[in-house]
Amino acid sequence: MTINLELLKRITPEMIILLEKRYNILRAVKYHQPIGRRLLSERLKIGERIVRSEVDILREQQLLVSDSLGVSLTPEGEVLMPQFAELVHKLQGLSALERYLQEKMGLERVYIVPGDSDKDKLILSELGKLTGRFISNTVKSGWVVSVTGGTTMAEVSRQMPLSNEKSDILVVPARGGLGESVEIQANTIAAKIAEKLGGSYRLLYVPDDVSERILEDLLKDHKIQETIALSKKANLLVHGIGVPEVMAARRELNWHSLLKKAAKLPVGESFGYYFSEEGTVEITTPTLGPKLEDLAKLKLVAAVAGGNSKARAILAVARAGFINILLTDQGAGEAMRKILEEGG
Repeated sequence: MTINLELLKRITPEMIILLEKRYNILRAVKYHQPIGRRLLSERLKIGERIVRSEVDILREQQLLVSDSLGVSLTPEGEVLMPQFAELVHKLQGLSALERYLQEKMGLERVYIVPGDSDKDKLILSELGKLTGRFISNTVKSGWVVSVTGGTTMAEVSRQMPLSNEKSDILVVPARGGLGESVEIQANTIAAKIAEKLGGSYRLLYVPDDVSERILEDLLKDHKIQETIALSKKANLLVHGIGVPEVMAARRELNWHSLLKKAAKLPVGESFGYYFSEEGTVEITTPTLGPKLEDLAKLKLVAAVAGGNSKARAILAVARAGFINILLTDQGAGEAMRKILEEGG
């Protein structure tokens, strides 16, 4: 028998709220197990008494187990988590939201995870896991996969499933290093994703942001040329999207000086390009890696970004016309729908 979820939501809306609460508890336990009830309460920002009561119910259902170290998922709980996630996805109307954004943004496919990573960092892990599965399920033998750096992409590399088989997939960085935390540099992420895929990787041992003169000199190096050429003809490119002010600060660029070069206010950044709401390039910074004309030639470009605060940035980059797949979260998805419905 097929259950009418919309009818169920109308008759018993409180059941939907309860289901989402218990799913959030199970998800938090999954990422932090074993975890004490008090810490679980703090992470979920709900009362400890409520957490204790809900944990007891989930234990009775043999989804959780507790010992002196804290609460953990049972083997059955681990197995059922993907099914719970799919149910919550349907109940929150995310399939309809995916279809709406696909049509309005002119994309081949949009994938959305429940929640808002601006409010709950666990959602970033869920987005990373979704993207990791997307990469694993999409790549084929002999493919070249190109990846950028950043916090979201680092989470993708952490959450990606590990393949037990060796493959002839090659992973390359789409950009050089940012001169910051090694964990979020494209080199590190490329190496981790290659390891998870059972493939191999190439690295770019050069800074990402350099002057045009230095860039010209670097591009004379044969190995650098080779790696960049691989990135430009990648079968799959996966990249993050940034908020301009944040990205400028990360690259130690003076935001106010950059703004003087722009005719319109940039609201999104990717690959060193700063885009207006309409998707026009307002600022370009010298960078190693694919240029806009290279991105336009690639058949499969997937952007991954989440959080309400990135809604305008995602729309701006999508309007630039080089991405065809978007992986995001509910917070960004609902914010984008609101902007689009208001004519933005």
